[in-house]
Amino acid sequence: MTPRTTILSTAVLAATVLLAPAADAQTPIRVDVLPPFPAADTTVKSVLIPGLRAGPSAFPATHYEEMRPKVPGQIDWQHYHTRQEIEWFMKKWARDYPNLVELYSVGESFGGTPILQVTVTNKETGAHTDKPAAFFEGGRHSGEITATESAFYLLWYVLDRYGKDAEVTRLLDQKTLYIRPSNNPDGADLYKLTAQANRSTVRPIDNDDDGLLDEDPGDDLDGDGFIRQVRKYVGENKGNATVDPNDPSGRLMRRVAPGTGDYELYQEGIDNDGDGRVNEDGVGGLDLHRNYPMNWRPEPGLDATGRGYTQFGAGAYPLSEPETRAVFDWLVRHPNVGVVNTMDTSVPMHLRGPSTCDDWECVFPEDLKHLQHFDSVGLTITDYPWAGNTYREYSTRGRIVNERGDTLRPNPLFGHSPDFGYFWYGAIWYGDELWNGGRERDYNNDGEIDQYEVLRYCDEQFGGTCFKPWTKGTHPVHGEVEYGGYNPKFFSQNGPPAALERWAGRQAMFNLYMAQSLPKVEIVNATVHPVTTAGRDSATHEIRVTVRNTGRLPTALEQAKRVKIVRPDRIAVEAPRGSRTRLAGRMPEFWLDGGETETIAVRIRAGTRGEDRNVTVRLLSTRGGVAERAVRW
Repeated sequence: MTPRTTILSTAVLAATVLLAPAADAQTPIRVDVLPPFPAADTTVKSVLIPGLRAGPSAFPATHYEEMRPKVPGQIDWQHYHTRQEIEWFMKKWARDYPNLVELYSVGESFGGTPILQVTVTNKETGAHTDKPAAFFEGGRHSGEITATESAFYLLWYVLDRYGKDAEVTRLLDQKTLYIRPSNNPDGADLYKLTAQANRSTVRPIDNDDDGLLDEDPGDDLDGDGFIRQVRKYVGENKGNATVDPNDPSGRLMRRVAPGTGDYELYQEGIDNDGDGRVNEDGVGGLDLHRNYPMNWRPEPGLDATGRGYTQFGAGAYPLSEPETRAVFDWLVRHPNVGVVNTMDTSVPMHLRGPSTCDDWECVFPEDLKHLQHFDSVGLTITDYPWAGNTYREYSTRGRIVNERGDTLRPNPLFGHSPDFGYFWYGAIWYGDELWNGGRERDYNNDGEIDQYEVLRYCDEQFGGTCFKPWTKGTHPVHGEVEYGGYNPKFFSQNGPPAALERWAGRQAMFNLYMAQSLPKVEIVNATVHPVTTAGRDSATHEIRVTVRNTGRLPTALEQAKRVKIVRPDRIAVEAPRGSRTRLAGRMPEFWLDGGETETIAVRIRAGTRGEDRNVTVRLLSTRGGVAERAVRW
């Protein structure tokens, strides 16, 4: 039975998740001696991919100029970083900033590679678990490496500015960042080190339902390190493509009905399994962003009725993949996280839930106002054209489908992380999409950016380097052909390195803003007053504690309260060992809205000795952190 046809019962799923070993998050990776910087090894001839496949398990290594540092060992944002390079810097910063950075593994990928993460906070101002926290992840989709760069950029940015920038310093003094730049390390290596333009993990999957796994990946036939397009002139009205008449350079191709063009246009590759299709079953194929438990649906063909919703790429069952499970496991063990962004490419859009309904149908109005605030602020920071929910805004994006001006209908996505993030985890959770595929400038002001305008932008901004001119070559099946087209890695799916800092950096600033908006509780004042009339609790004194939430966000979203992912804010009274002073009655519970100040009365039974007149008042908030104050009367 192939992975796509594996089904586990709910009971087995629960056991799989609940009995999984705890992530090794409390064992820091010590870096006493920094290893050598991982220079490009030109002797490497192939990259090995784990897992049993009908197709190749080794792919020729490619050393891309776009992934070459300006100066080895020095940070720059004019190239994409290999996973090994990112992990080297993470180790370097863990060594150089021991009071701010803790590096550790949260688990292993499908291929057995450690998934590394850092905790960033000022350790001298308290434990990371006692502070409000944000979680930022990139690299879930292996080919969407701009997202990895944005998470990595944010890590560099806050470390570089701590102690010099007042806002960054305040953030790390008061709050915690959990940053995971590459959640899919196996897939990242395949994408960054070979010609494969994969999006998934490297778990073998039967994408074309022929009983074989990964048997027909793309083939770099001309040896330029990329899998682009192939065109062959076949004569008038014999092909499926023609030169785009809008392009005077004759580079762009336009697909037309079969038998109406003068070129045949193919993907670069061959039909490895003889089924008449090319590149239809490459390495992997499931989608980590359809593997979350909220509203998960089975793969197509596995709905017994044939009439229900299914979701391609969903995996065998929710959280079947170790990479997704590593996110889930970390977050449920760290409920202090109130803001999350698990980033992809390349719409671009500030993308959030819900993914199966409209905002007004299933989001609490009080929560929606916060989501809409971040939508609005995000657009001002990044200048993306879209922000909003997955169900409607993402699936339609204002596109017209007929002459009446009708827009596309909303379309659900299942097993989507923002849905898990809001409905199960009760957090502000985005799955932002970075980069725009060069759709940057509407030269003729007609309201749309066509493919010629993308090519013109490529020529003007990047010297035409994002498009390979058609070059004559020989195809093993089609004979004399031409190879060419857009760069699939560093233009179509991610921007050229010259655009990297703009896209990764602006997105990082939005994430920084969300982290700065986290709730943060503090005790403003605490005074003790005798109780003149004793109640059932036999209280002798009342401590009046004035508490405040200095953050923009409340200490709990309404959805977080509903699903009980957070406990109410509480006031605890702790007396020294041996003291006879005790809490009288129940520990007070409440919630604090953003910017709210409230005075809470705590009743105690105080002892009569002098040492009984000392207590510590502690304010405990799951997502607002911990504050305390010594009180004596």
